[in-house]
Amino acid sequence: MKTLKISLLLSITFLFLQCSPDNDGTHGGIINRTEQITGTWSIESVSQIDLDAEKKGFPEFATRVDITNALIGMPFSSFTMQIDNGSITTNNGTSAMSYVISEGSGTWSWITNDAIELVNQELGVNASSGIETQINGSRVLFLIKTYTGITGDNPKLSLNYERLDISGSAITRYEYILTKQ
Repeated sequence: MKTLKISLLLSITFLFLQCSPDNDGTHGGIINRTEQITGTWSIESVSQIDLDAEKKGFPEFATRVDITNALIGMPFSSFTMQIDNGSITTNNGTSAMSYVISEGSGTWSWITNDAIELVNQELGVNASSGIETQINGSRVLFLIKTYTGITGDNPKLSLNYERLDISGSAITRYEYILTKQ
């Protein structure tokens, strides 16, 4: 019995000594979100969300409407947005995006300088949750709903734009799903 215990102990010790890390000890670096959103994006779908109905707990069919092709001759899919490091160029095409963002070239920056990995529990979105654009003197804030999916084979970006009433309260949210070209 004593021989069995010693053999087992030596075997386990040998196994642990033979184990080595699968990598050099690093677990990846900080993700560069600017690099991930750089490129040309086009709209795949647009949803309009009634924030008052959503706040009251109405079901999704009563709060969300797909308006991607709601305006005849003005499909949102004709909009493209080129994002580079600090610069942005939009082409509204025949879409209704001119009501949201000016066509042309301008600048963009992250809304906050918070660490991107932090999660805002109240909003359920990343702390650096969007970009602020300046095109032709017009300012637009786009909130990034989620970063998931922008690194796969078919990268997607979910942007939110909120329409405010005269008092500055958000009344309608538009969710744009963009695909990277």
